[in-house]
Amino acid sequence: MSTLPHHHRRRRGISALVLAAALVLSACGGDPATSPVEAAAPTGQDDPAVARVGYFGGTNLWTLAEDSNAVSDALKKIGGSVQWNGPLAPVEASEAAKAGRIDFTSNSVATFFNEADSASSLVAFALIRNSGDNQGIVVRDQAGIGSVADLAGKRVAVSTKGSTGEYVLLAALESAGLKADAVKIVYIANPADGVSALASGDVDALATWDNFFASAQLVKDTSVLTTNAQTGARNWSLFVVTRSFLDEHPATVRAVFDGLVDQANRIRTDRDVEKKARLADGQPANLVDLVVGFDPGEVVAINDEVLAQIREVGEQTVRFGFRASVPDLSKNYVDVTTLGS
Repeated sequence: MSTLPHHHRRRRGISALVLAAALVLSACGGDPATSPVEAAAPTGQDDPAVARVGYFGGTNLWTLAEDSNAVSDALKKIGGSVQWNGPLAPVEASEAAKAGRIDFTSNSVATFFNEADSASSLVAFALIRNSGDNQGIVVRDQAGIGSVADLAGKRVAVSTKGSTGEYVLLAALESAGLKADAVKIVYIANPADGVSALASGDVDALATWDNFFASAQLVKDTSVLTTNAQTGARNWSLFVVTRSFLDEHPATVRAVFDGLVDQANRIRTDRDVEKKARLADGQPANLVDLVVGFDPGEVVAINDEVLAQIREVGEQTVRFGFRASVPDLSKNYVDVTTLGS
């Protein structure tokens, strides 16, 4: 368990992109007539609150925003400040937020789904929406797989049941009109071990994400079969705030959102920003070149349109058997653009 806070950040080391290691999908959806969480309206421009952010290991939007002061600068405009805490494992960050030790962190769509049946202490206020080219399936060239349909009867590695990898695989199969039982799914809990299994020939294909997706592409005699961008699958990352902090400091939540939007725009405009950070974290240059080639996405508020897109993912994962029903999402999100600036 990490000690909070860490005011001086360590070398982050090689890690998956923000949230990816935690993306164990379950399902989502709900009644279309949803109403977001009602946060108290800001009483004025100034809010001298301290935003305690818990970030994951690896290079991600939070750590880049710490390096650039994007969030800090946004908070200074309203008299606030930021305290950085981490690196934390995804589960550890969620527990720290629920225990009141931090106010902001990242989370997965899965957790949003899993907690949506009740009013959670965590409220989603933004997500990173990208094309999905950072998640996909890599195949061994000698396996005779030229299309998704050719996966039938093949051994395909994913991390765990209901995981990001399995979601990527089943979304691809669905796009080709195939069911899960058309392939031999091999569960390998550690995603890095899945890359090794692909390299050794223990499996014919690997469905994975982010750094692991890039690592698989570096294995000799392999090729990318498909990506979420091609199958239309959505597997996005969320930013969350504690409900109590949202109620007390809505202007600060909006300022943090503005800082994240600013940072996301910076790395979209100049991919060298992320590249330099990853190299400074000790990541191999050939891996970094692939990762920074992925669409970094944009930070967007969770409005009705975005919520409808999240619901579609939920309906899809119900079809995959990850969850029995589609929960109501309305209790655990806020449209941050309504909070003022």
